[in-house]
Amino acid sequence: MKKLQIMRYLLLLLVFQISLFSQNAIEFTGYKGNVNSVAFSPDSRYMLSGDEKGNLILWDISSAQKIHSLQTRENITSVNFSPAEKNLALYTTYGGDVTIIKASTREILKTLNKNGNVYYAEFSPDGKQLAIAYTREPTEKEETKGIRLNFIVDLHETSKFEKTKTLRLSKPHDPDGELFGSNFFETYRYNSFSCAFSSNSLYLASGSMGKNIAIYSFDLKTFAPTYKGHSSRVMFVAFSPDGNYLASASKDETAKIWNVSSGGSIVTLKGHTGNVNSVAFSPDSRYLATASNDETIKIWDVKTSALLKTISSLNGEMITVKFS
Repeated sequence: MKKLQIMRYLLLLLVFQISLFSQNAIEFTGYKGNVNSVAFSPDSRYMLSGDEKGNLILWDISSAQKIHSLQTRENITSVNFSPAEKNLALYTTYGGDVTIIKASTREILKTLNKNGNVYYAEFSPDGKQLAIAYTREPTEKEETKGIRLNFIVDLHETSKFEKTKTLRLSKPHDPDGELFGSNFFETYRYNSFSCAFSSNSLYLASGSMGKNIAIYSFDLKTFAPTYKGHSSRVMFVAFSPDGNYLASASKDETAKIWNVSSGGSIVTLKGHTGNVNSVAFSPDSRYLATASNDETIKIWDVKTSALLKTISSLNGEMITVKFS
C-alpha cells in the first residue's frame, strides 16, 4: 500500500501538475502483503499492481477504484505494460512464471516458465522484444566447471513469444567468463537483479551483484564496455526516455546518472541512508525519482543534480517507484 501511495503521488505530479513541493497522496488499498511492483498503462488511465501474496490488481486511475483482480499462487515480483499496446501486460512470479495477459479482461495469452526465480521482465519500447531476468541453479555440467549461474536474461520476440537469445551473467570466479562458447551463450561476468531497454530498443542494461552495469548492444550482438563506479550491488537500472541517460540504484545508498554516449558517470546522487532500491525518470527526462529502504522517495533535477523534494513519513521501506 505504501508503495502505491508513492506511485499515485508521481502520477499527480505529472498529470495534474501538482507542485514538486506538495506531498498529496491517494491510497490504493486491499492488499494482504507488501506491494512489490506497479506499472502504468501507456495512456496513464490504468495501473497494474502485484503483491507478495500473489494479488494482481488493475486500477482505474481517475477514480482510484479496483477494476478487477486475479489471485495467483506465487509472490508477484514485477508487473509491466507493453509500451506499444495498451492492453498487453505481464506479471512475473518468484516461482518462475512469466504470464502475458490482456489487462482489461485478465485473459492469459501465454505463460513462460523459466525453471528458476524470476525477478523482473520488461517489454522493449517498440513492443517487439521481451526481456526476462531470472536466477536458476547450475546444471551438473556447469558445476564441474566451477560455474554458478545465478542470473540469466532471456530475450523473447513478442509475436509468438519464442526465445531468441540467452544472456548468461556468471560469477566473477568464472575463469574465462564463458562456459559453452559464444555460439551457445552470450556471456558476461556478473549477476544481476534488473534489466532495462533503451528508448530506441537498441541496448539492454542489466544491474549487477558485481557492482557494475552490463550493456548489451543488439546492433553489435555483444556486450558494450561495462559501467563501473558503485561500491556495492546494483539493485535497479533505468534509461531516460530521451535516450541520453542511464540511472542506477545501489545498495551503497547512492544512485548514479550515466552518460549513455560515453558510458561515464555524470553524477552520484547522495542523501539516502539505506539501500536505494529503484530509480525512475519522468517522461520528459527532467526528473529522477529514487526509492530507498530509509522510507523516503527523493526527486532530483537530472541536469543540475539538485535535490528537489524528499517525500518522507511513509512508514515502510520503498521497494519501487514509477512515473506515469
